[in-house]
Amino acid sequence: MAGAPPNMTLSILAFRDKWQEFDEAWKTRMGEEGPIDDILTAIKIAGDKKRIARLVPMVKEAAELFEAGDRSADAARMVGATLIAGGNPPELTPDLMRLADAAWSKEDWYAPFCELAGLVEGAPDLRTPWKKFAKMLAFQPKTLVFHPGGWGAGEVQGLNVAKLELHVKFATGMQDHFPMNAAIDIFDCLRENELKGLHFRDGDGIRKHAKKEPLDVLRTIVEHHHGKTTTNAIRNALMQIGIEGSAWSAWWRKARKLAENSEWFDVNGTPAKSSVALLLDAKDPTEAFRRQLLHANGVGEALGKVRDLFVGGNPDAALVEIGLEELERLAALETEALPERLAAWLLLREHRGETPELCLQVLNEVLAGPAPPDPSIAGSLWELFQALPGAKDQERTVVLLPELFGENWLDEVLPHLQHAAAGMVRPLVDAYLQAKRDEDLKGVYNALLSRPLRAAALLARLAAQFETEPLDDTFPTPPQRAQAFLSLANHLHRQRRGNAHFTRVCARLTDQLTGGADPLLRRLLSGSESAALRAASLLCQRGVDPEVDHLVTEICLEFDRHFFAGQHGPFWEGDTIWVTKAGLEARSGELKELREVKIPANEDAIGLAASYGDLSENAEWEAAMEEQRNLTRRAMEIEAELRNADLIENVAIPEDTVCPGTRVTYRETVSGQVLPVAILGPWDGDTYQGDQVVSYRAPLAAGLLGLGIGDNAVLDLPSGELKVEVTEITPLEMA
Repeated sequence: MAGAPPNMTLSILAFRDKWQEFDEAWKTRMGEEGPIDDILTAIKIAGDKKRIARLVPMVKEAAELFEAGDRSADAARMVGATLIAGGNPPELTPDLMRLADAAWSKEDWYAPFCELAGLVEGAPDLRTPWKKFAKMLAFQPKTLVFHPGGWGAGEVQGLNVAKLELHVKFATGMQDHFPMNAAIDIFDCLRENELKGLHFRDGDGIRKHAKKEPLDVLRTIVEHHHGKTTTNAIRNALMQIGIEGSAWSAWWRKARKLAENSEWFDVNGTPAKSSVALLLDAKDPTEAFRRQLLHANGVGEALGKVRDLFVGGNPDAALVEIGLEELERLAALETEALPERLAAWLLLREHRGETPELCLQVLNEVLAGPAPPDPSIAGSLWELFQALPGAKDQERTVVLLPELFGENWLDEVLPHLQHAAAGMVRPLVDAYLQAKRDEDLKGVYNALLSRPLRAAALLARLAAQFETEPLDDTFPTPPQRAQAFLSLANHLHRQRRGNAHFTRVCARLTDQLTGGADPLLRRLLSGSESAALRAASLLCQRGVDPEVDHLVTEICLEFDRHFFAGQHGPFWEGDTIWVTKAGLEARSGELKELREVKIPANEDAIGLAASYGDLSENAEWEAAMEEQRNLTRRAMEIEAELRNADLIENVAIPEDTVCPGTRVTYRETVSGQVLPVAILGPWDGDTYQGDQVVSYRAPLAAGLLGLGIGDNAVLDLPSGELKVEVTEITPLEMA
């Protein structure tokens, strides 16, 4: 935790009005060699704070010292900065002109610079002339400059004194000549230790340094902002060296943690809106951490801060103990949410080697509550385990089961195995396997195959265990098991959005069904009859991951290469998605927004969430990653749809048949109500102005397709049967 104190610069001391400390630091600084940029900045800050009068005697004394040490140029720059900051012109002007002549009168550019700036003896006020002269003075060869208007950083290549032109080469490779009077206005000079300057000199080097020594780079940024800055300013600084998006988030997460644990930084606020300041005096890291925990918003936030201690390994033992003590205190409060209290107790158990007594007491009280009348409903204890936000916490609960149920805990848990939280599945299954209780697990597996949606994670795990070898006749047949897996795949596919658990299980199940040299689905469906294959194909049509759909299609075609041929019916039958040009453009626009707006925005969200703490316990990060998977999958789905789309405008629409591209008027037989609808594609809902638009794939339109004027039909709608008569059919006019 210990570290060297930061370089508390003169500018920081002036910015914080630490004038006593400033005076001491000034004396020390005057005895040192090196650049005086910090001195000049401090003088400017003193002027901004109306404290320049106290610096004037110090500057004059320092100027004499510098002049005697053959540093007339530094002396002139100090006096000039003091004049600009509000120093008394009559008191400073004579010194300034004398020092300037001593420093630069032999340079060929000196006289032209003075003339252009108006820096001449006898001028009533040299403040404005000196500003111009000082700016030109900075434009020396190899000096770094920055063009805020868009050209970025560059390096002064040379000066044409005769033309008073500046030659600048930019990082982009572009170079040009600029009149000196224009350069004064359009360029800012960069310090060599500024990130923009360091990036210009060695972009790869500064990025590597930032990743290796984030605290050093953070200190540089904070010092540049006079000792205190914000998350946004830090982020903008990192963007200048090419660290942005998820890379920025990872960097900020690490740098912020190091700063929080450093005795020389003060960090306040959330990761997204932090303030970071350098301290004059080192703080006690243990007390600082204790203060962080005391101000945490409940046990959940405190738990996140304690977990952060273990990121990277080798946490400070004193800080860990403080964190555990505070978690123990917060977890004892009944006002805190029980799942978060349990998560805290689990961490305490992991690091202290024993379960807190209060934890066991509370869990036994939960266990003693009334059992649900239906065994398919999870009891209170299992609901509590399911409510734990992190998979790691869920996994840790398994060690509590022997303490709650005794030595026969495997027997007690077996009827409830289907209710185990997702994170508990792996260690629980492993425990039964180690105890040679494979048959018990097979019984659970057999039962779940008839109700595959009840415990998705458990079914997937048991399938991985037992589908490696033939199962006996007590189990459903291979085609039936395939139906169970495809039903689960369809369920997970439809429910995965916004649900990280379903997404993980869906991905795991997809790998199990389609992965390897001999995929599970192929083994189960091999030798199946046509009816079983058609049932499998139908489940895929309802929605599964593309990998599953492709494999089932492949298996069906291997069975019969004409499997999907069937009869050649009307154009709207089959896999083609018929849509208008406007609908197609709308769908394409949705894809463009996903690729260019939503997915990039999500990448930033992932980075931001990653800065919040341990990724394994980070709900925000998990939600952002889930959104990434959803957005990417959605983009892939739309791409596949677009590849399969065709325009209704390309079809000769019959005048006497209900089909996509027609306006249909029908009469409800019972009520006599007459209603018109426009039958178009599934993406045309907002693209057609006029009658109500109905997708030709919707139940209402599907029941009307192929009918003619005067035909009657019974429509099978979600609300029930509807008897109708077609009274009018008109092809739609589509632009």
